[in-house]
Amino acid sequence: MRYFFKSVATFSFWKYALFSGEAIAKIFAIVGMQYALMDMADFFSIYTKDKYSKFAVIVMLVIAVIWVAVRRRPITRFSYKVPGKDVSIEVKIGDLLDGNNDVVVSTNTTFDTDMAGGLIDTDSVQGQVATRFFNANTVEIDRQLALDLASAQSTHRADAPGKQTEYPIGTVARVKSHNRTFYYVAMARLNAQGTASSTPREIEDALEATWSFVQSHGSVRDLSIPLLGTGRGRTGIQRKKMVERIAQSFVDGSTGQIFSNRLCIFIRPQDAESFAVNLYQIRDYLIQSLHT
Repeated sequence: MRYFFKSVATFSFWKYALFSGEAIAKIFAIVGMQYALMDMADFFSIYTKDKYSKFAVIVMLVIAVIWVAVRRRPITRFSYKVPGKDVSIEVKIGDLLDGNNDVVVSTNTTFDTDMAGGLIDTDSVQGQVATRFFNANTVEIDRQLALDLASAQSTHRADAPGKQTEYPIGTVARVKSHNRTFYYVAMARLNAQGTASSTPREIEDALEATWSFVQSHGSVRDLSIPLLGTGRGRTGIQRKKMVERIAQSFVDGSTGQIFSNRLCIFIRPQDAESFAVNLYQIRDYLIQSLHT
């Protein structure tokens, strides 16, 4: 509800809702439809033109504006069925960890879990998983990560600020709790000062590796994923474009074999407010740009 009222209060919403080319076209279409109905009423002598008020066009315009604004009110989620495939993509403003979906969790190439020392922010997805599902018991998370990482390629990194065993971008390891699987995916590197960063290419490589891993190690469950690289990853990619990249990668990964029937891409409410996220724009952008 807070997002709804904040969105309505922004110029960007009204620019899209009433002053975009599509909105203006719809307003004129509704005015035209009303005028046609009045002509029809006049033809059948139900309400003749001599009774029309000279301000009727203003009334029709007001009705059209109200109708378009209500129809284009802020939404917090939408679902898109991919043409020709039994998969769908949902984009939602909300809490990534709500519900029962399995979750993609971005992490660094050394799979650090230390929150006490500040390497992992408690407000990050990784930090929230540790707090909400493991009571901040990172020892258990490390134990489960080690099981999948035991056979993974690795190198020693002496200057790493935390763990010194580093894995390639795209390495995936599973952590399970509360009947859910959390896929920890290496998609950022920590520098010697503990600051994480990713490149767009690394995000794409990590996504491709994630779908491949889920296909061979997971079950066909719904997946939830955050907007990777738009926060601490520092890629600089706009949020609506990152939604498209994640969605396209998921569709491409589903070409050979379906590994999940639904991907839920989550946008944090704080980001939606701070960056004036408009799901109508994202939906239109997705429909126009996504190719199968």
